Amino acid sequence: MSFDKYYPDIISSISDFIRIPTVYDAATATRDMPYGKGVYAGYEWLREKALSDGFEVLEFDGHALAIRIPGNVSAERIDVISHLDVVPAGNGWHEDPFGGAVIDGAIYGRGAQDMKGPLMLTYYGLKYLRDQGIPLKREIRVVAGCDEERTMDDIRHYIKKAGDPVFAFTPDGAFPYALGEKGALMWEVNGTAETCIEVLEGGVQCNVVSPVAWALIGNGAKAGEYERMLDEKGYPGNVSREGYKIRIEVAGKAAHASMPETGENATVRLLEIISLVSKDMLARLLYECFHDYNGKGAGLDFDMGSMGRLTLNLGILKIRNGRVFAQVDCRYPYGITSGMLTNRLKGALNLLDVTLKYDDRPTLADKDSPWLKMLLDTYREISGDTGAEPFISGGVTYCKAVKNCVTFGPSRKGDPVLAHQADENIGIENIKQLFPIYATAMMRLATRQ
Repeated sequence: MSFDKYYPDIISSISDFIRIPTVYDAATATRDMPYGKGVYAGYEWLREKALSDGFEVLEFDGHALAIRIPGNVSAERIDVISHLDVVPAGNGWHEDPFGGAVIDGAIYGRGAQDMKGPLMLTYYGLKYLRDQGIPLKREIRVVAGCDEERTMDDIRHYIKKAGDPVFAFTPDGAFPYALGEKGALMWEVNGTAETCIEVLEGGVQCNVVSPVAWALIGNGAKAGEYERMLDEKGYPGNVSREGYKIRIEVAGKAAHASMPETGENATVRLLEIISLVSKDMLARLLYECFHDYNGKGAGLDFDMGSMGRLTLNLGILKIRNGRVFAQVDCRYPYGITSGMLTNRLKGALNLLDVTLKYDDRPTLADKDSPWLKMLLDTYREISGDTGAEPFISGGVTYCKAVKNCVTFGPSRKGDPVLAHQADENIGIENIKQLFPIYATAMMRLATRQ
């Protein structure tokens, strides 16, 4: 059976799914909609689509749903796990982030890559398996969680109710597969300090490299000095007056916090400008701590061989009337602990309080697993990338919450990684290359001994 007949439906489904802004909203969260109206609208859309396509849908209290072929129940279960929630759109888009428009051979919108596009590819992979009519040796589910971008408590709830699968993959990384993931933690920083910064707002989410930041500066600041410093540094931004205060806006480039080298942190840029012009001690302290995304300024510059270097991201910073609030993302390798890292950051930020709020330790899969051999062989065979080798990822995925789970695609070497960035999109030719890989891998996982 040809794969071609599925492409029009895959493309239209991705576009339709993107049009639902599945962003967490605490204001509309209820017991039945634990992540708010937007996320629940996406949940309902996927549930109704699956039912109308003749699948069986298992629901898990609004946290996740699992889609399977009717009658496909077995003692062994394979889960293909994606998430339908997305990060906020952010700024800098040239297209409607929730428009799902097809432009110049690509589908644009928040979630196109991360991860409504991959979710739909695996959904239609399940449909392909059903249409083939091949007897399946084990149950296979397409699982959609609702809160991966924040806590992953959604999928923990699912596993608590459904139990662990014998194997799982999530299409939330790169090919051929991630053998392990660095640890991921989040610190919250609070405190008070004397500063010329009356108000500062930077960042959109802890696990996103800040694309924009602005501040109001008092104490007789001179607009011309800030304008000259912005120009000298070459940072895009704007300086204006608001009464006796100076307003400074600085732009950066959003990126996923696991790959800070692909972005430019606007908040860090703003802190640098303020510290250079005003000599403000708080701005200098924060800039020195966070200017290096490998953590050198905070004494966290660890490189542990095959797992790679630690990364650090000042995701959120808010300052108002001397009160400081920040959220910091860190990805760390084996060989060090969150306690050690927390103590070092406390030392670097000695004027402020540092609290460890979230910690997922590093993971490492069994490289000799027959399941992983199936994935590797399938990818190499269909893509022609015969030299592809497993790698260690800095990402935080459902692998942290699900046993025997690895990331499997969708990115390939050289592909632009646009997750959490403006103008996120997935190419239609890319879809046509990915679908045979996912459909074939799912078939082999469900049928082979």
